[in-house]
Amino acid sequence: MKPFFYGLLLSTTIFSQSSIQLADSLYALRAIGSKKNVAKPFYIEEAIKNYTKSYNEKNSIESVVGLLKSQFYYGKYVIVDEDKKRKIFDEAVKFGRKNITKHPQSAAIRYWYLVNLGSWAEVFGIIAAAREGFADIMKSQSEKIIDLDSLYSDGGGYFMLGVVHLRAPYVPFVIAWPDKILAEELLERARGTGKETLVQKLYHAKSLYKNNKKEKAVMLLTEVSVSPPSKDNLVEDWEQILEAQDLLIKLK
Repeated sequence: MKPFFYGLLLSTTIFSQSSIQLADSLYALRAIGSKKNVAKPFYIEEAIKNYTKSYNEKNSIESVVGLLKSQFYYGKYVIVDEDKKRKIFDEAVKFGRKNITKHPQSAAIRYWYLVNLGSWAEVFGIIAAAREGFADIMKSQSEKIIDLDSLYSDGGGYFMLGVVHLRAPYVPFVIAWPDKILAEELLERARGTGKETLVQKLYHAKSLYKNNKKEKAVMLLTEVSVSPPSKDNLVEDWEQILEAQDLLIKLK
């Protein structure tokens, strides 16, 4: 049985909305029925179907970004099976890479490609990520996002670049560029660009801890841990809140 909101949405918009508009409307409902950072599949699956339809009708930047955002959400917050996660993120990364070539001036496509690439690295592991040149790709694409649109996704380019500097290992003669001090500066800059988000605060706190600023890190983690999740990013924010709570326990 399809959820009530879906029937209502179709009955009121099917004759007035395009595939991309319907997909956007469905994506906005993605958190219905969720429990903290675990989401239900129905609305995001329907969003994916309609973004795919829109993409096949017209390969627009909006349909590409919608698909990348939805694939990330589906793989990250809905799917539990690791093999299925690998399949979703592998497809998303390949799709993103292909469309960067088609739309090289889109900061949004590059950004959501990197979001999926980060999840790809998590499910495939460190060795696979190193083999694919994960860190260098993240760095170069983040820098390109900043060049194209430094304001996109509330300083998303600065955030991504800060995260890769924070997480990438320093390997002499192989990966010599990671800089934890620069990571802290970039993550702080991301927070000051647009509307700061919980994930920005969480990673800024991690960078502070890495740079031996435990007291400041704990203060920021505490702030994240008691923050109410936003209505627009309910499930995503719960992920940051729960991680902050877990980190605080480990730091005590």
